[in-house]
Amino acid sequence: MVTGAANGLGLAIARRLCAGGARVLLVDSDKTVLSRVGEKDLPGARTFAVVKDLSEPDAASFVFDEVSKTLGLADILINNAAWSFHKPMLEVTVAEFDRLVGVNQRAPFFLAQQFLRHISQAAVRPRDPVIINIASVNALVGNPGLAPYAGTKGALVAMTRAMAVEMQEFKVRVNSISPAAVETFVTKNLIASGVIVPSKLLENYLVKRFASCEEIAELIAYLCSEAATFVNGANWVIDGGYVAQ
Repeated sequence: MVTGAANGLGLAIARRLCAGGARVLLVDSDKTVLSRVGEKDLPGARTFAVVKDLSEPDAASFVFDEVSKTLGLADILINNAAWSFHKPMLEVTVAEFDRLVGVNQRAPFFLAQQFLRHISQAAVRPRDPVIINIASVNALVGNPGLAPYAGTKGALVAMTRAMAVEMQEFKVRVNSISPAAVETFVTKNLIASGVIVPSKLLENYLVKRFASCEEIAELIAYLCSEAATFVNGANWVIDGGYVAQ
């Protein structure tokens, strides 16, 4: 199951997992996700989609009802969906803050809770169930205008470690990934509006470019594979050397 899968990174993740033979449920609040089923690299026989706003209190139970109907049993959960905005601290509203927490922190927690319930109650448990939480380099490095967003991503990294410890009884591996700037339609819009100035941003990178969605998806495919069964409770930073400085 991949959340935030209508576009960008989530879509690339879904395509990569399908390429590896997985059956995938794509989840997004954007109705575009429904049209993704049957597209190139997302064969209709192995791809399903559902529209849901993950900030809603019933999101986790709703989505796992769909998991049961479509996949039967899920052994991979990719918590990719996120919401963000750039705004000075003095201008952030309570409603904006609460939505950030709802989408970026609360939803991944309760989806992980439902995932654990889902596999622990299965007649036959998956051999190597995996949760990947998509965090951000902003959990590790301070940037202006992103304090509330950074807080939710820092919480996600911390929750990943705690989840890994608690879920080891059920043989669930939990890891997080903290990417720096990824080339998505959202990033392109931020560049077009002047919120992000690539030349200024990349001054802090050792690799002078943005990551592609496909690069991040390859790391996720590795972490979900049998080759990574010794990897648990870790936060993988994929940032072009940003944090190294």
